[in-house]
Amino acid sequence: MSCSDETDEIPSDSSLKNRPAPIASDPIEEPDNSFPVVYIEELDQFQEYYKDQHTTSFSHVPSKNWFSYTAAKDGILTKILLYGKANVVPNEYYGTYMSGFIREGNPTTGPKYGSWKLSRDDILNQFSAQSLTETDSGWITLRMRGQIPQERGQTYFFVCDSIPERPWFGEFAFGDGNPYKAGRNWLNSEHDLVFRTYVGQTKEQIEEIQMIRKIKEFKAAQDNNKSSVTANAPPPSPIRLSPNPLPPESFRQAPAEQERPAPKLSPTQQRQLLPSSPPQVDDSPPTREPLNISPERTNIKSVPASEVPPRSPAVEQNKSKSLLNRLFRQRQ
Repeated sequence: MSCSDETDEIPSDSSLKNRPAPIASDPIEEPDNSFPVVYIEELDQFQEYYKDQHTTSFSHVPSKNWFSYTAAKDGILTKILLYGKANVVPNEYYGTYMSGFIREGNPTTGPKYGSWKLSRDDILNQFSAQSLTETDSGWITLRMRGQIPQERGQTYFFVCDSIPERPWFGEFAFGDGNPYKAGRNWLNSEHDLVFRTYVGQTKEQIEEIQMIRKIKEFKAAQDNNKSSVTANAPPPSPIRLSPNPLPPESFRQAPAEQERPAPKLSPTQQRQLLPSSPPQVDDSPPTREPLNISPERTNIKSVPASEVPPRSPAVEQNKSKSLLNRLFRQRQ
């Protein structure tokens, strides 16, 4: 209904189709301020040495607002306990609460995780549950919000980020003489707060740890089976040795051709091997056909018969002996 005579124009379907669709803006990711859900919670780091009247406070100034520790367990940081008491009634120096977060590696530039908050009323309520008065000292619990990872061997910093309208908050005990080597307090390198850190495991982390443990147990069982099979295997057969051990020289490489000694024969065997009659030796000189060599083809000069030296009597005697030997063989 309208008081004017003009009617509102209803857009047609074609105009609606041609109109561009509105661009959806990206949702803004809000920090996770819920308490982490863990299935197992364990004490990790602690330092419990202190002296009476040794207390310190936190400021929001970057150089006076932190203490450090080194994690020894993997998981999620669930809470940090400090030992001390509530500061005096708020005045120009002390505020009503403080808040902050956890940094990794460096108190000013390291990655920031989670958040925490502690007020004076929270301290008094916790003391009341422990039957402590306002002037007593006791353990003060700061529950962490969000997923704050803890990695074994990594250094983390508890950082105070805000104290409304005041420079300081709290009275927390500390020990001097560097009782905790893996961390320190902002006040002095030899001072360490009295504290405890607790690390929890989520359902996914527990399942992952169990899976890793099963794999390790399976590998260990395989190694044990291999070692048991090797231990139960029969020993190898011994090497049979000769009853007469050979001298070391016999292991040397023998020559390719080695002479064998002649076998020893008895006198009877030697007589059997001898021939029945001595072999016949032909002492006649071999007959050769004369060679027709012309004096022209050679340079040998002919020697007259008168110049040939006579034969010696020994040669003639040998010749007659050879003739007698032949005649003697023919008669036999």
